[in-house]
Amino acid sequence: MADANKEYVLVTEYFHPDTASTGQLMTDLAVGLEERGLDMTVLTGQPNYHSGENEKQPRVSTHEGVQVKRIRAPQVRQSSIPRRLFNWGIFTVWMFVVMLLGQTEKEREVIFVSNPPFLPVAMWLACRIRGWDYTYIVYDLYPDQPVELDYIPEESIPHRIWDFFNRRAFLAAKHIVALGPVMKERISRNAGPKFDESKVEIIHNWEDEEFIQPMDKEENWFSEEHGLVDQFTILYSGNIGDFHDLETLVEAAAEFEDEDVGFLIIGEGDNKSNVVSLAEELDIKGDTVEFLPYQPWDDLPYSLTSADVSVVTVKEGFEGICVSSKLYTAMAAGEPVLTIAQPDDDESRIVDQFDAGIHVSQGDVDGIVDAIERWKSTPELVEKQGENAREGFEENFTVDESIDNYYRMLTK
Repeated sequence: MADANKEYVLVTEYFHPDTASTGQLMTDLAVGLEERGLDMTVLTGQPNYHSGENEKQPRVSTHEGVQVKRIRAPQVRQSSIPRRLFNWGIFTVWMFVVMLLGQTEKEREVIFVSNPPFLPVAMWLACRIRGWDYTYIVYDLYPDQPVELDYIPEESIPHRIWDFFNRRAFLAAKHIVALGPVMKERISRNAGPKFDESKVEIIHNWEDEEFIQPMDKEENWFSEEHGLVDQFTILYSGNIGDFHDLETLVEAAAEFEDEDVGFLIIGEGDNKSNVVSLAEELDIKGDTVEFLPYQPWDDLPYSLTSADVSVVTVKEGFEGICVSSKLYTAMAAGEPVLTIAQPDDDESRIVDQFDAGIHVSQGDVDGIVDAIERWKSTPELVEKQGENAREGFEENFTVDESIDNYYRMLTK
């Protein structure tokens, strides 16, 4: 039950109207908890992800009943790693100072997400000084992620220092949210032998079941406009980052050059130029493989349901480091999910659990080709796995289901 004398402060780099997936999810979370009776305040930054049309937001505003306070420090559009590092540093330091000096008349509990990467350490220290409880939501596990991306060497001095302080953040947390069982296991290992595993709650991310609904290609204007109706189409939509294995997908696409099979890749990211270059080298760009930029928000219900199969892909080594939010969107679309991940990844386990698609390991070009040929030759399998995906989504991964779980955790 909600405590009228307690306020909850959500610290997140991204929030409405920023279109980063974290911003969408944190907006749903704050609004949903406010609607359920919690006194929510959001501390965030200016929109700076891939939402170039967004204008600067007021420093203090209200969004659907939630008070939103934004930092006044300069932030830049996140078009490169140096720019991202600049924003991360500014946001983390600013939030640490705000939390350290902030005044409140109520008991306060802090909720923060693991982005930017150093934010959990800053929030742990601020909450320790102020004596506040906090909930640590792990979207990406640090410092494991930069180690897997070869940004910092494992067991190097930076890694050891970062791991030391992040372990303290885990040990002192009141609640920790993991996005799946594999992530929970990895958090528990990282946190060390003194860690109380029972404080880790598995709460999956979600999609809005009313915003994304299955749609026949013949009735979808996006499918018609982009010539997807008369071909068997495989869709990837989202961030094209270093931790997404789209190279295997493009290599598999080259095997369908002379067939009525098409691949549509929508999005932007640090690794897009490499993926586009690979498609050009294989001479399939613009023919077998089409690339589009991020689509307007209002078009997403159509672009995300415009294909026959949706793709979720995770780089090898990222088991338990992240769980792709695209999985829930793909299931909401009511299409089979081609999951390029290790068999014991959270994404692969979910797809297998609901018979909602086929998973193949990273680098397995032949496995992708076989899966697509199987779907293409068996329309009833496409229909059945698409129905399973939507049914599994509706029963487990809707916005209300997940936010109810957050509410129960915070108020128990």
